[in-house]
Amino acid sequence: MNDIIEMSKKLNQDIKESDIYKNYIKNKIKIQESPDLLNDLRIFRNKAYALQNNEGLDNPYDEVNNLFREYDSLLHDTIVNDFIRSEQRLCKMMRLVYENIADELELGDIE
Repeated sequence: MNDIIEMSKKLNQDIKESDIYKNYIKNKIKIQESPDLLNDLRIFRNKAYALQNNEGLDNPYDEVNNLFREYDSLLHDTIVNDFIRSEQRLCKMMRLVYENIADELELGDIE
């Protein structure tokens, strides 16, 4: 088990040294230096999350469309856009890492 723990620490370090992670950190720092943008992005995300998890909406497409229209200028701001894109790339990379780790492992219910 110690070998696996050591490999996971090495993987963690490799991720931190990747261009994708470094770009994410750079963009995270930039948006944190703009408290108004950061706050607006948090509000947008909270509203988007609420819409995604509200099954009682009459027309969810219109609600999402209205939200994106309301926050159009924020989402097209270079700092916000760069952050969101770098965050998406990091999340995609991490998803692929997790999938590869779990690939062909038999976990779950006993049949």
